[in-house]
Amino acid sequence: MPWAARLAPEPFRDFLPYASASALKVIHVTQVARRALEVAQHVSDQTSRMRAAARLEESLRAAGFDSEIRILSEPGPGLTMAGLSEGDRTTIGDRVLALYFHLLHWDGPLFLDLRPRHFRWVAERRQLWFYPSGLWCNPDADFTEHLRALYAGFYRQDRLALARGIELYRWDCSPSDGFDLRIEQLLRSHFGSAGDLPTRFSIAHFRTTFDAIFDEVAASHAKLHPDLTFLGVELVSLYLTLESVAVALDAQRAFERAVGL
Repeated sequence: MPWAARLAPEPFRDFLPYASASALKVIHVTQVARRALEVAQHVSDQTSRMRAAARLEESLRAAGFDSEIRILSEPGPGLTMAGLSEGDRTTIGDRVLALYFHLLHWDGPLFLDLRPRHFRWVAERRQLWFYPSGLWCNPDADFTEHLRALYAGFYRQDRLALARGIELYRWDCSPSDGFDLRIEQLLRSHFGSAGDLPTRFSIAHFRTTFDAIFDEVAASHAKLHPDLTFLGVELVSLYLTLESVAVALDAQRAFERAVGL
């Protein structure tokens, strides 16, 4: 999309093919552009990246994942599924999901690039290694609280938490009547693929369901929380990796492990 290519800082351009055509209609453009420039500056800040990566390793260890998920200090050759058994691919997918949910609940930055190039599978140790790249952000505290509520709403069947999470899709605006219910239904369509047990993750499903969500947001004169743009980058990278494992995964179980249920 030409407008996106002009506006997006270079680190985000790999993700533009997955962007919705409705994106400019549903974001707070000035806030998102300012935040994107801040995030782009992190890419060259290796000192901060290494410090945050070390903290993430400590957090994973404290959460009991140290024997399963480790942190790479340098970029590796990336993750390839060629020759891996279904069991290995399932384990990889489960751990990538657990890492994603852990990143949403720890007290550090949100590493946005979960594409296969940033992982390594060490079969003899049964360990998944992750390289936290310089594409990271510090989400707004309100955003983090609402996002955690959104996932809790779906995975714990918590109506109050779900209503809190849906506020992210009408941030600082007054959409048309019935908006929350319509967005809930569309989000359930999206989560249906990731919440039914088990399921295969598909980037095509991701794009279709979020295009529908963005169309509804635009039609209802709503705006997304600015940090949803950056979560979207992370979700695209997550889905690309989970689609590559080509096996059904239990997202509910991964969520429960990551948040300590």
